[in-house]
Amino acid sequence: MKLFNFSEITEKAKSAFLRFPITLSWAILGTFFVLFLIEFDIDFDEHIREISTLFLGISWLIGTRFLVEQQTNSHKKWWFSLITIALLMGFYFYLPLVDSFKNPIHYSRFLLYLVAGHLFLFVAPFLNTWNKNAFWNYLKMVFIAIGRSSLFSIVLYLGLSLALLAIEYLFNVSIKGERYFQIFVFCLGIVNTWTYLSDFPKDIQNQTVISYNKALEVFVKYILIPLVLLYLIILYAYSFKILFTWNLPKGWVSYLIIALSLLGFSIQTMINPIQKTIKSPVINRFYPWFYYLLSPLLILLFIAIVKRIGDYGITENRYFVLMLALWITGMTLYLLISKNKYLKILPISLTVITLLSSFGFWSAFNVSKNSQFSQFENTFKKVKSNSNQATLEEYETLESVLKYFHKRENLKYLNPIVGVELDSIYKKRTSKYSYYYLNTEYILDSLSIIKPKDSLKDRFKYWSFNLDKTTLKTDVTGYKTMHYVSFLEHAENNTVNDFKFELINNKTEAVVKKEDEIIFKLNLKSLIDKKSGPYYESFNADEMTFILKNDSIQMKLIVEALNIDYENDKIKIQNLTTFVFIE
Repeated sequence: MKLFNFSEITEKAKSAFLRFPITLSWAILGTFFVLFLIEFDIDFDEHIREISTLFLGISWLIGTRFLVEQQTNSHKKWWFSLITIALLMGFYFYLPLVDSFKNPIHYSRFLLYLVAGHLFLFVAPFLNTWNKNAFWNYLKMVFIAIGRSSLFSIVLYLGLSLALLAIEYLFNVSIKGERYFQIFVFCLGIVNTWTYLSDFPKDIQNQTVISYNKALEVFVKYILIPLVLLYLIILYAYSFKILFTWNLPKGWVSYLIIALSLLGFSIQTMINPIQKTIKSPVINRFYPWFYYLLSPLLILLFIAIVKRIGDYGITENRYFVLMLALWITGMTLYLLISKNKYLKILPISLTVITLLSSFGFWSAFNVSKNSQFSQFENTFKKVKSNSNQATLEEYETLESVLKYFHKRENLKYLNPIVGVELDSIYKKRTSKYSYYYLNTEYILDSLSIIKPKDSLKDRFKYWSFNLDKTTLKTDVTGYKTMHYVSFLEHAENNTVNDFKFELINNKTEAVVKKEDEIIFKLNLKSLIDKKSGPYYESFNADEMTFILKNDSIQMKLIVEALNIDYENDKIKIQNLTTFVFIE
């Protein structure tokens, strides 16, 4: 087959639409909807529900079509399609009207359904039947289709973009920048999807002749399997280190074991049809030796996960890691024990786990919410029983849980523990510039929790103070001039008349000099004491104002921005800009 046979592509495109009318209509609708938003400069955040649902539907509708093709009952065929569309509409109405993805629960659910949709796509033609050769050929077709459609889309996008550039510069025609984005969306939404769907034969289950490419054999034999061996060596060496030092494993090791397992499953799928017939000892012996060597590492995986959960409770990420660990263990046992070894069990089981983890009392979101609630309750009661004095570990736990529920817009869930409305405390210290930042120290202080001494330098490395300019209303009576001043050494605006604004003592102090003599020092500690976290936070003008005066001069400084970090346990000023009013 020639790579760029356009008559063949046209015929395939027609056949693809007749075969996948709902999917391609969905893709066309979604593409033109996004093009409309771009054309009229409409904020995507205002229509995140529509965009998310349209994007999510592609893989599910393709998989549903493959499932429908296995049915002989015409009524069932329509029911499958209607159920899929109804579920997509359910997801659409589940999402809030605005700011959907500022709550991690919403985008996590979206990602779960997106992953499940693609896993479903991998196995949909074989839910009712099984042939390992046909399954292998189907997966091969999937990846060839991905590569082919991506190539076509990229070439078309680059070609059209260069054509627009040529028209713009050769004929002095003004072309809006949005046109390039619209071309990208068109190529991704329509060209890519249509080309992808043009490569699948209708009789997928009958494609049983294996054509094992030599390049694939070399790729598996000399790249993937050596990578597996490298990971095994690293992990076994780390395991022996743990045994000798008697230290519990680091949490990060769980990700490496999961990556190794997924790589091993992928190799097993790639070599499955030819493993016993090909003349290659490395490939012949990959099964079962990989799974024998993987099994002891699964113990290390569970130890790492349980340690993290024991220390910090369950979060969504730890829940997913635990589910993957259980799935990997189950699949390893299945492949070692089962006689049939239906590889479709891998994507089917992972699809089921992915979907189940998204809803119900057993879901990642409810389990993690209850776990974090228990963490906060136990720690809060312990601190209260100790005259409100928290250790550093306890203080960090309380802060961590507060941030967890704040991100999920559910601080009120903790109200029964603390006995007050946490949202009302939070809003007292919130401006529109820092709405999504939670001032945990202020909340804990309001709850009478005593911060441990020296926790400041232990916990934080960088702070940013910023002026909420909506509050910038100041009395300028008696002041003659106003200047915008930077305290940085090489700034052009660090000098006003005879006054120089500097950072001294290795940037630990901010001073005003006149004729090289210090006449004022800024008491920044009063501002720093109001800060509670390492991120951006804004303050009103009154809190950021300093009055400096002596017998001969008076100044008013309003801090616009202050950035500090810690070096050798001392505060170091990285940036300080102010509005200066001089008498």
